[in-house]
Amino acid sequence: ASSARASSSSSSSSSPSPPSGPADEDDADWITRNSDAVRAGPLFVGAAAAVSLLTNRVLSGVAPVADASSSQSRADVLCLAMTACLVLTGLTWVALKPKPPTTVVLRGDVDVAFVDGDAVDDAAREELRWTWDALRASTTCGAMAVFYEGKRVAQFGTAPKRVAAAAVAGGSHDPPLGPICERCMRTGEGNYLANLILFPGRVEFESYMPDNAMAVCVTPIGRDGVLVAASGTQRGFTPADQAWMSVIAEKLDQSLSGEARA
Repeated sequence: ASSARASSSSSSSSSPSPPSGPADEDDADWITRNSDAVRAGPLFVGAAAAVSLLTNRVLSGVAPVADASSSQSRADVLCLAMTACLVLTGLTWVALKPKPPTTVVLRGDVDVAFVDGDAVDDAAREELRWTWDALRASTTCGAMAVFYEGKRVAQFGTAPKRVAAAAVAGGSHDPPLGPICERCMRTGEGNYLANLILFPGRVEFESYMPDNAMAVCVTPIGRDGVLVAASGTQRGFTPADQAWMSVIAEKLDQSLSGEARA
């Protein structure tokens, strides 16, 4: 029978360890935490260099008029050009700050934790639940669906009303996979839609994912399945998150295909 309940926190020693979450990455990245100071750095260095250059010119007793035959004058002109470049670079960096990623609360009726018990065994069911717990805790993932051999074997997180109702009722609502998911399974290569709103292909996810999802990461599970993770944050999945999901997908492929039990 299909099961729909809150996700458990179980994990096995063989499961891949999750990467550091976004907060941990920010704490470890000094440049990210001090971005304003880094952007203003060239401006301060250039200004300090210009002041030092003029001070040296005054204190050295060299005539204030530039003389092309003087090595001191030629060096000062070169240094002044370099300081001007630093000042202009600093002004540009300070003026052009990247827009922070848009973050929304995923729109859905309820949070679901659905696993099709008729399609997977107990071990695979626990693996799927652990996958959701790990993604939710370690990334910005707010919704996840797993399809295997044409069936939706699991759905977790925020979901549209029709999907939530099917999960609570114990049904196995199997929305059709679109061309993006089909291509991922056919080629074995994942697809990351970092700013989903810009892609016309986003409509294929609206039948089972929140319609206001900002980013979607599609990871193939062998040749027969796919893991779809949605985030409420633009560019919400880092390269480390995507690589980790690929490792999880390989593990899920073994669990769902029965290779781990063979």
